[in-house]
Amino acid sequence: MSGPEAGLRAVIDAALKADPAIRAVLGDPVRLTARRDRRTPYPNASWGRIETVETGADGVALLECRLSLDIWCRDADPAELLGPLRTALAGFDIDLPEPWTLLSLLPAYSDVFATRDTDIRRGLIRLKAVMGRVG
Repeated sequence: MSGPEAGLRAVIDAALKADPAIRAVLGDPVRLTARRDRRTPYPNASWGRIETVETGADGVALLECRLSLDIWCRDADPAELLGPLRTALAGFDIDLPEPWTLLSLLPAYSDVFATRDTDIRRGLIRLKAVMGRVG
């Protein structure tokens, strides 16, 4: 992954790792990885799928990105972690690398899933971000 999506994810990643409320639920240092690592202590989070749609109009480029953040818990309910994560994500004031500007960032969807391993449950937060570039 490269380009504005990578910059967006890196900035969100850094904001999550710096947030005291997130450290309280995902450890200090925050257990957040670029992709799932089963060796990481529980609970932990990992980045999942990124979808990008290009839109825009005369002289303005818009990218709508949907990022998936997976939360992994052993012998616990990830639903208890979804609230603090959604609250933090909705409250971030994020500056993107030039020439992009973040127009909106919303936790658009969340859910909890069972996995093949009955001791492990997966929570999911899907973020919707709209980024703009003039020129």
